[in-house]
Amino acid sequence: MSYDNPVIRFLNKLTDLIFLNFLFLVFSLPVVTMGAALSAMYAVNLRSVREGDGYVAKRFWKAFRESFWQATAAWLMVLLCAGILFLDFRFWQASEAGMTAKGMLLLSGGIALILWMISLWVFPVIAKMRDPLKVQITNAAKMAFAFFLPHTAVCMLLCAGAAYLATISVSFLMLMAIFGIAFINWLCSFFIYKGFAKVIKEDPIGDEDYLYPQ
Repeated sequence: MSYDNPVIRFLNKLTDLIFLNFLFLVFSLPVVTMGAALSAMYAVNLRSVREGDGYVAKRFWKAFRESFWQATAAWLMVLLCAGILFLDFRFWQASEAGMTAKGMLLLSGGIALILWMISLWVFPVIAKMRDPLKVQITNAAKMAFAFFLPHTAVCMLLCAGAAYLATISVSFLMLMAIFGIAFINWLCSFFIYKGFAKVIKEDPIGDEDYLYPQ
């Protein structure tokens, strides 16, 4: 049986995504380790986008160990900021300060949007680069804005769309639990690597390398 057969390639990819999705969910169970699990999933999918599929478990575990402390610290920062913004939003939502409350709600929403944009990039940046955490967050922020269209915007739409569908459809939620999280992450990895290709120099792989054409 030829492994170049499109059906075989599709089934292999689906199997990899199901396994990667399973690993992400298991390693995210303590919640505090979700950042490291997300970074490891990005490491697997970014490498898949660049070099093709390979040993999912081996790559995931290696990336999880290497990025654990940075990704966990970044994840805790995201949770802390999100918690503060949530409390701030609820406070002004219940406030009777009129226009002041509306202005503060808009400000909180804007800050939340910026936090989401940076969060989308910080974990793939940690998966790809080896720098101090402060530099990683700075680079993620720069890329989130510099590559907003289409890279950041498309990733935001993919994540928001999947989250919304999962809240209104049990069937879609089940698909997300089986392979959907890894699939959305894989799609985002295409756009994120397109951004990386603008700032990270790498040698082309073959004559048809769409990221680094010769």
